[in-house]
Amino acid sequence: MGRSNMKILHLSDPHLFADDSSTLLGVNTNESLQAVLDDIRRRNITPDLFVVTGDISQDYTPESYQKFVDYLAPFNKPVLSLAGNHDERPKLKQYLSKSPFTTAEQMVTEHWQLLMLNSHVPGKVYGHLSEEELSWLESCLVDNRDLPTMVFTHHHPIPVGSHWLDQIGIENGQQLVNLLSQHSQVKMCAFGHVHQSTDRHHKHINYCSVPSTCVQFKKHSADFSASQEKPGYNLYDCTGDGQIIVNSFRVDNYLPSVNMAISGY
Repeated sequence: MGRSNMKILHLSDPHLFADDSSTLLGVNTNESLQAVLDDIRRRNITPDLFVVTGDISQDYTPESYQKFVDYLAPFNKPVLSLAGNHDERPKLKQYLSKSPFTTAEQMVTEHWQLLMLNSHVPGKVYGHLSEEELSWLESCLVDNRDLPTMVFTHHHPIPVGSHWLDQIGIENGQQLVNLLSQHSQVKMCAFGHVHQSTDRHHKHINYCSVPSTCVQFKKHSADFSASQEKPGYNLYDCTGDGQIIVNSFRVDNYLPSVNMAISGY
């Protein structure tokens, strides 16, 4: 990964179960993740690494994390993972810390710096960044002023335009936005949690969310609402001169059986 271009494949919110037949809002999450991974292979996408921004498990079981490992291991690429509100961090670290999987918070290459922020609050749906986390982030940015940087979180630090979702983002997200805005080398802040694709620029930074690998949430909805959109993923082509080309993909040949009558998850 020392060469000038680096391809990062961003996955989020698989919500896996130990039971192969279990569903989330009617969608079999094990099947939908496998459909996403099959789509990556079908398109002959060869990332240098995967970044997974949380909610890997829905039922908190060791088996759900092991399934995730089994699904991603055949790619034989580094997999950086962080915890979402549905994860248990000790289990995530236990199962996703053996190479090529890692829960490292920082990766530095010849041309890029990747930072994985912990917004997980035990027992809560919303996110929060501790003062220690923000101080660590600032030190990484100060120490690597010349390296183009991507920041990843589970929760969204900025509004995405859905009232119910914007109540459960990073509660001190503006602190993060203000901090990142002070560092010109930060190119992108990418996140999951919102189960939809969004793209917004603020100052010099692109704030970008990724579709879930299972069920999607309807955009611009005041209350909880699922969508019939297909699962997906993002690919970031990071160039040696600090540019990021974003491509968002949907799984063309997979039709999720979303139960639109369910009013929560």
